[in-house]
Amino acid sequence: MLDGLFVTPAATAIAEALASAAVAAGGRIAVVGNARLAAALAAERDVLPIGMSARAARKLPKNLPDTASLEAHSLAAVVGVDVATDDAWADTLRAWIRAVRDGGAIVFLDRGHAKEASRRALCAGLAELEQRRAGRAVITSGLVTHLRDP
Repeated sequence: MLDGLFVTPAATAIAEALASAAVAAGGRIAVVGNARLAAALAAERDVLPIGMSARAARKLPKNLPDTASLEAHSLAAVVGVDVATDDAWADTLRAWIRAVRDGGAIVFLDRGHAKEASRRALCAGLAELEQRRAGRAVITSGLVTHLRDP
C-alpha cells in the first residue's frame, strides 16, 4: 500500500499518533507488513518487524511471521497497514490487541476508507480514537484497554 506513497509523511503522522497516545519512547512497537515503514520508524523507536516479505526479512533483523509468538501484553503499540480493506480484520485486530499492553496503542494506515477504519477500530474495542491524514493515507489510532476481573 505504501509503495506508491512517500513514507516520511506517513511515518511522521504515525509518530504523532503514538505521541498523542502517550506511548513511551522506550516501549517496543511492532510494525506489521511494511518494511519501509518499519525502517522509517526504527530510526527513533525500538521496532519489531512482523509479517515482512522474504526479501525484506533478510534486511530486517528479528522479523517474526505474526504476533502469535509474542507474549501477551508485551508491546507498547502495533502499527499495521490496510486494516480497512482486510477481510479478516476482526481476527487481525484481536491478535494485535492481545500483544499490546493496557494503555498501549493500535495504529493503522490505510489509503482512504476513513469511515470504515473508524468503524473497525470501534468494533475492536479501541478507545480514544484519532484520525490523521498524510496525503491520501488515513492514520487511525486508538488505545487498548484490557478489562480485568475484580
